[in-house]
Amino acid sequence: MDVPYKNGKIKIGSEYYLNPLRPKYIEQDEDMLELQRYLIQDPRILNRQYWAKRVYFAFVLFLLIIMLMAE
Repeated sequence: MDVPYKNGKIKIGSEYYLNPLRPKYIEQDEDMLELQRYLIQDPRILNRQYWAKRVYFAFVLFLLIIMLMAE
């Protein structure tokens, strides 16, 4: 919305909307960022990173279960 709100007596946000240095809206959705990574980078590297992260978490979870069972 780039039009300031006017109620007849005052203009709300008129200085903000006329300011060229106002912050731009940037959507940072996780799915959008992942899709952009796959379009920009090599998917093989990203798949390797994905599976390496999954194997690491599975290994840590396995070690945690073993440590809890040993007590």
